[in-house]
Amino acid sequence: MRSEDMRTYEIFLIGDTGNVHRHGPDPVLETLRSHFDEDQHSAVIFLGDNIYPRGLPPKGNILRKDAENSLIAHKNALKDYHGKVLFISGNHDWNKGRQDGYDYVIRQEKYLEKLFGKNVMFPSNGCPGPTEINVNPNLTIILINTQWWLQPGYRPIGKDCGCRVESEEDFFNQLTSILENNKGKRVVIAGHAPVYSYAIHGGRYKLRHHLFPLTIYHRRAYVPLPLIGSLLPIYRKYFGAKEDIAHPRYRHLRKRLIEIFKSHPGIIYASGHEHNLQHISKDNNHYIVSGAGSKLKYVLREGKNLKFGMKAKGFFKLRFENEGAVLLSSWVVDPGSDKGKMVYEYKIEQT
Repeated sequence: MRSEDMRTYEIFLIGDTGNVHRHGPDPVLETLRSHFDEDQHSAVIFLGDNIYPRGLPPKGNILRKDAENSLIAHKNALKDYHGKVLFISGNHDWNKGRQDGYDYVIRQEKYLEKLFGKNVMFPSNGCPGPTEINVNPNLTIILINTQWWLQPGYRPIGKDCGCRVESEEDFFNQLTSILENNKGKRVVIAGHAPVYSYAIHGGRYKLRHHLFPLTIYHRRAYVPLPLIGSLLPIYRKYFGAKEDIAHPRYRHLRKRLIEIFKSHPGIIYASGHEHNLQHISKDNNHYIVSGAGSKLKYVLREGKNLKFGMKAKGFFKLRFENEGAVLLSSWVVDPGSDKGKMVYEYKIEQT
């Protein structure tokens, strides 16, 4: 094995960065930049919702310039970075799940390609994936488009649309095949929507959400609606808006992913969507939620499978050691340190 294949490898996981500072340095992106080492092999994965509030609109739209500035801010933060840059899409990138969302995500892919001089958004063409990236003999990254499953309106599928898979079942078959072909390697799967979550999209609500249900959408909306106010969190917990785990389409995707993952212990699944930081361990797999790139919402601090949960702007870092272990750490913005503050560390032993 070549010496460069034996080097450690780092993956930075950061999501929901669509509200970063458009003009001037952004604290989260600057903290991320401080961790880059030109001698270290690494990758940055942006876990979707790269532009708030509604993705990249057509030229002439009032939101167009601001949306472009969001992507330019990402490019500026990575201007001296020599590792892999990977973007996936989230519901906001698809025009917040509206019928014409496909046009928005294709515009974003093309704009990012222009900024970076190559395609960096995967799966390409708005397809569901899975996209396999063999990093080295010890590590593979798989990118999936979870929003494809939740999106109304046009969704591309099949070779005529430039997609690898011909049907929904074919997606699961190909994902299983990729995992089988990568047995014995570390596998990181990235998708915008979480499989497990101890926050709002996972149906985890606090008493204040029943008394003041509008705080689900805005933290200062303390309009008391006792009794009747419980209807909103109950609905989202058991029936779900289309972006919630309880929604039938989301539930179907999640169920199949869990079934597949159980047969492949050691997987690390990374997502955004929830505006917080979480590490969940279940069935010998690890689930990371890293959607605190530019917005914040609460997360429970305790849960059966929750090893770490925090409401703070930051990201996760995975360090793949030569002996097969993975050092997982979470970093948040700290005004007193360029590198930020490490608030969590966990070692995933070799399986």
